[in-house]
Amino acid sequence: MPLTVFAWFFITFEVWVQVTGIQINYIKVPMAVKNDSKSAIVLDCDYSLRPDDTYLVVKWYLNDDLVYQWTPPQAPQSFGPLKNKVDLKYRASGDQNSMYRAMKIFNPTTEIAGEYKCFVSTFTDEDFSMKNMIVFVPESAMEITQTSYDHSVNFTCAATEVYPTPKLFMYKDFRDDHHNGKNRLQTVHWDISKTNGGRYNVYIVATERTANLKPGTLIGCELRIPGTGYVKIKSHLFYPVAFGNGGYPGLRHQILLSLFSFVSFFVL
Repeated sequence: MPLTVFAWFFITFEVWVQVTGIQINYIKVPMAVKNDSKSAIVLDCDYSLRPDDTYLVVKWYLNDDLVYQWTPPQAPQSFGPLKNKVDLKYRASGDQNSMYRAMKIFNPTTEIAGEYKCFVSTFTDEDFSMKNMIVFVPESAMEITQTSYDHSVNFTCAATEVYPTPKLFMYKDFRDDHHNGKNRLQTVHWDISKTNGGRYNVYIVATERTANLKPGTLIGCELRIPGTGYVKIKSHLFYPVAFGNGGYPGLRHQILLSLFSFVSFFVL
């Protein structure tokens, strides 16, 4: 009987050692950041050690390439695309075993987007955790134009120099005594091209019947960059053009008067 008790204790002890080994508690990596924002971001990696752990090494990888390493008591180092972009004096805590676990990166750009992995090891154990970060570039310009036909109007929305690939859609805003909302316009053409700098120019063409366009109709174009929470809306008012004595020569000749343009940016 005593032998059985001893065996049970030994197995339980072995399991306890494995469970309480080095462990990453959490990793903090921004989901999306704006390119060339002139501000810094912090990527953190919180972990737990055993009192007797030795030979601690903390490494950060970007797309499987080593970009940061800290081996106490030595000073941290940065490499590759993060060379000279990390504040090597930044401390995430006052604990000598975790003070340089995080990276404070100056002015993030698209070159440092991708999958970040925090890898922590000791003489006897190791653990790692990964998260992806998008560095996005808002459009440099966005506009709506129109072309009128006998019974319909085509609206073209174009955005330039965006990264990564954006999504566009156009809609007709309607407001009356009973409704307040958006009617999505039918898209008849879509085109996207990549610039030499790796960014994207994109445009869509949507159509609406002339009979469905009242003077003052608001036409909107919404741009979204997936995974970032970034939204840009460009809006115009649609009016027929008056000629001569104030009459309207039908709805064949029409223009779009710019009403407003605004940006809504948030990170989910």
